[in-house]
Parts: sequence; structure tokens; C-alpha cells
Amino acid sequence: MTTDINVMHWGMDCMDDAQDARVWRHLFERMRYEATKPRKLPVRGLSRVAAVLACAAAMLMLSLPYMAPRQFSLSESQGTITPSDHQPLHAAGDWLTRHKYAVLTFDDGPEGSALDDRILRVLRHHHARALFFVVCSKMNAETARSITKMESEGHAIGNHSYDHLKLSSIASSALPHQIEDCSQRIAQVTGHRPRYFRPPFGMTSDQVRHVAEQAGMKQMLWDANSYDCLVKNPTEIVRRATNETFDASIILMHEKATTAAALDQILTNLEQRGFQFVLPDDASAAVPA
Repeated sequence: MTTDINVMHWGMDCMDDAQDARVWRHLFERMRYEATKPRKLPVRGLSRVAAVLACAAAMLMLSLPYMAPRQFSLSESQGTITPSDHQPLHAAGDWLTRHKYAVLTFDDGPEGSALDDRILRVLRHHHARALFFVVCSKMNAETARSITKMESEGHAIGNHSYDHLKLSSIASSALPHQIEDCSQRIAQVTGHRPRYFRPPFGMTSDQVRHVAEQAGMKQMLWDANSYDCLVKNPTEIVRRATNETFDASIILMHEKATTAAALDQILTNLEQRGFQFVLPDDASAAVPA
């Protein structure tokens, strides 16, 4: 192409006739256009590509019910989850079906059969599993039955400290009682130790995290907040929880009557956006007491 263009320039320089020069210039511009214009696939080629992609998508959709359930682990940020199965077909299937995943967590329980059962009924209706972070000073004969019921319905129990103190502000010598003793108390009810720990108010430190890890737990925080500790209007709790939640979120809620009133609508809204409610892989795994 470079040789042809040089020849054209030479031809135009040698001509005296203006009309011929315009013809040569037109040909030169045409060749430059043809050399630089984007190439498009023929319509028939595009149709074939679309047909192959549609066929592959259909085969993937048909295979989704037979795939193993997705697996997740706690991310390094401790506030979200991340896929632990690393299966490209799973990722492609989620993209096609617009599936998203979130972890539901409830702090500050157990509150007793009336409120606990109300929350459990909503979760059962939505086929949703959750992680309940319990305060061990609230555990008694009645609330122990609630914890047993939570586990029997597929939910997980986490450690939220013994007395719900600001653990980053107390003496390091007091941390084992708040964390390890709470795990032992939970194990007395469930028969196994919890896998996850959440510091009250989200206030943590390297020392708090270290004591939790020594007790065999991972620290779990959150990235989506329902603000149900501050907001008393269930409609506003629904709005905030729905707007804050994105794919792989861990949602912070509390065992409160206003949260129980908002919960069904929260889950409905998120389901309409394609959310499924999951637990990290090891949240329910039994750890010897």
C-alpha cells in the first residue's frame, strides 16, 4: 500500500492538467479510506456467532440445577464474602441469571421465644439462612431453647462477647472472659464452639482480633447497615437495608421488634434484585466443645 501511495503522489506531481489531478486525488483518498476503515463481519457470520452463544447459554442454564451450591468464605476485609469454589461456570451462571449473594446477620440476641420465633418465621418463609451473634449474658433456659431452634433450622450461632462491652477500650486481661468464656457458654448449649466472632459496636483492635483467633474464630464485620439501632420506623429500616446491600454484602441487623417488622419486606426487596441468602462455608461446621 505504501508503494501505491507514493506512485500516486508522483503521478499527481507530473500532471499539468487540473482535471486529471482531481481524479488522481479522488483515487488516493479512496484508497486511504479503504485501508483504514473498520472491518465488519458479514451478517451471516454475526448470525452464526449469536446462535452459538445462545446455544451455550441455554446449555449452561439447563445445567445450573445440577451444579453444586455456591460456596463462600469471609473476605480479607472481614466485611464481605468472596466465592471460594472458583468455578467459571458458576460465575457465568450467576451473570446469566443475575444472581447475587448476601449474608444476613442479627446481633444482640437471644431475646426469647416471642421475638426470636418471629424472626425465624420470616427467614423460614424466604428459605433464608442467617448468622445470629449472641450476647452470652442473655443466655438462660428460655433463650437457650431459641438458640437450639436457630441451629436446627439451619442458621449459625456466632460470638458477640459475654457482656456487650466496647472491647477495644477494656483491659487486655478482661478479653478472655468476654470472648473465650462466651464461646464456652455457647458450646454448652449447642455442643460445639462458634466459628465467627463480632465485636460489639464493631469496635475492635489487633488484640481483640488476636484473642478471637486464639479462641478458634474469625472476626466478621459488615458492609451493609440497616441502622435499626438508630431508626425506629420499619419503613426506613427497609429502605436503608435495601439500599446498602450489594453483591457479596454482609448485612448488619439486630434482634429488635422493629427489625422483625421490617424483615419480610427487606428480604422481598432483595430477592426481587436477584439476591440469595447464604452463610460462609464453615459457619455451621462443628468445632469440638
